[in-house]
Amino acid sequence: MTTPPAAHGRLDASPLELPARPLVSIVIPCLNEEHYITALLDSLAAQDYGADGIEVLVSDGGSTDRTRELVREYPSRFARLELVDNPRRITVAGLNEGMAASRGDCWIIIGAHSKVRADFVRESVDALRRTGAACVGGPIETIGEGTAGLAIAAAMSSPFGVGNAKFRYAEEEGEVDTVPFGCYHRKVWDVVGQFDETVDGADEDSYNQRLIDAGGKIWLTPAIRSSYYPRRTFKALAKQYWEYGAAKGTLFQRGRPLQPRHFAPTGMVLGGPGLWLLGRFSKRARRLLRLFAVVYLAGGSVMAARAASRNGANPVLTFAAMATMHASYGAGFAAGWWRERSSTR
Repeated sequence: MTTPPAAHGRLDASPLELPARPLVSIVIPCLNEEHYITALLDSLAAQDYGADGIEVLVSDGGSTDRTRELVREYPSRFARLELVDNPRRITVAGLNEGMAASRGDCWIIIGAHSKVRADFVRESVDALRRTGAACVGGPIETIGEGTAGLAIAAAMSSPFGVGNAKFRYAEEEGEVDTVPFGCYHRKVWDVVGQFDETVDGADEDSYNQRLIDAGGKIWLTPAIRSSYYPRRTFKALAKQYWEYGAAKGTLFQRGRPLQPRHFAPTGMVLGGPGLWLLGRFSKRARRLLRLFAVVYLAGGSVMAARAASRNGANPVLTFAAMATMHASYGAGFAAGWWRERSSTR
């Protein structure tokens, strides 16, 4: 496993400049993505920035479906399309392998379950140059597939579901703590270094915090648009959010700064049973537990109905998806924190 070194230098020591038409490196970590990889490559090939100004590094963790074959056979118009091996098979290792092979003046991380608008790269480069930020990105549209997928997409697009993660629903420009599919100035890689391979599932957020600590700015603009296809089942959603939470719990134990939204699900997961136990002896605890339950159910139901109305999802399933995300994330956070604490002791 690779633990990243401390930042070397500062991102605010001098202006972050770009050439007139920078080469853009796009790193795609993936594993068994035959249903999505071609559509993503098509959306990148159709960029109005010009495919000849883009190099694509598909960092594959040993896919056993047709992913590797599809990438090799893709009729590339890019400056370069390369299949990079990721023997460790985890996302953060894939990012490091892809970046080690990259040559661009700026770089973008894109998930294989995604597509981007035709002006995505151009708007990203323009925003990077215009704002002087170290990283830029934009809101992500979550597109559900099937009944459960629609509900999951609605839940992931609601502030009640994801807290103040503005990239899920923001409509105004502004400085933020993280963005999806960020476009980074090349100097970020030179200063901040590689992704932390000891934490899979959350190091993109952690990496962005290291970027901020090194004097960089992250900027969100609605002009940069992309789409993401979430998990199709509640079981897969629970696994995904457990891993997210476990990674954040690990980072918390290591002393990495987190946002308030990262602690809320854990407070719910631990606070509910705690109040239930106290309620066996305390009338006040029972009342407080009932109050929290009513607020969560009532508030969640209203927000789920609003979110579901935007994409035609079932509101009951949307609330169930929100609860699944919260419970899985909160339990994962506690488990990750405890595991890291036990290992360091």
